Amino acid sequence: GKDTINRGAIGFGLTEEEAIHNLLFVLGFNSYGGFSIFLPSLIDAIASNSALQEKLKKEAREKGGSTLTFDSVKEMDLIQSVVYETLRMNPPVPLQYGRARKDFRLSSHDSVFHVKKGELLCGFQKLVMRDSVIFDEPDRFKPDRFTQEKGAQLLNYLYWSNGPQTGSPSVSNKQCAGKDVVTLTAALIVAYLFRRYDSIQGDGSSITALQKTK
Repeated sequence: GKDTINRGAIGFGLTEEEAIHNLLFVLGFNSYGGFSIFLPSLIDAIASNSALQEKLKKEAREKGGSTLTFDSVKEMDLIQSVVYETLRMNPPVPLQYGRARKDFRLSSHDSVFHVKKGELLCGFQKLVMRDSVIFDEPDRFKPDRFTQEKGAQLLNYLYWSNGPQTGSPSVSNKQCAGKDVVTLTAALIVAYLFRRYDSIQGDGSSITALQKTK
C-alpha cells in the first residue's frame, strides 16, 4: 500500500493519515460492490479460454518489471484490454438513474429525444456498450478489443463507471470514484495470477484447478 499512500501525498498533498482514510473509503465503499460482481466475471472469461491464458501469461512475465505496481501494469495492453472487455460485457452496476435538471435534447445515432426538466431517466449500461455502430461484433467477447490506437479510442465509449473510461470522477458528476482502483487492481490480479501459475480452470463461482509455474 505504500505506493498508493505516497501517491496521495505527492499527487494530492494529503497527509499519510488522510491518504489512508481516503483509501479505506474508496476500497470499502466505492470499490467493494463492483469487485464482488466484477471479479467473478473476469475469472470466468479467463478460465474458459486456454489460448487467452497463454497470451496473458506471456505478457505478464515479459512486461511490468520485477515488481508490479499500478504504474507498471499499465504496460500490459492485453491484460488491461481483457479487464475493459469484461466490464463492457458485464458492467457491475448495469442501471443508473438521474432526473433532468433542465430541458434538453438527447441525441442518438439517428434520433433526437426532447427531455423535460424533472423527468426521470434510466441508463442501461449493457445496451449502451453493445452498440453495433461503435463496437464490432458487440455481443462477442474480444480480449484484444481495447488494444492499440483503435482500442484506445473505444475507451471513450466504455461507460461501465457511469461515465467514459477516459473521464475522471469529480464533484460535478456522478462517475464512480473508485473506477481507476477497480481497473488497475483487476489488472494487477491477472498479472500476479499468471506470474505464479501457468494455467487455471474453473468459472465465475470457483477456481477448480491451478497449475503452478515451475
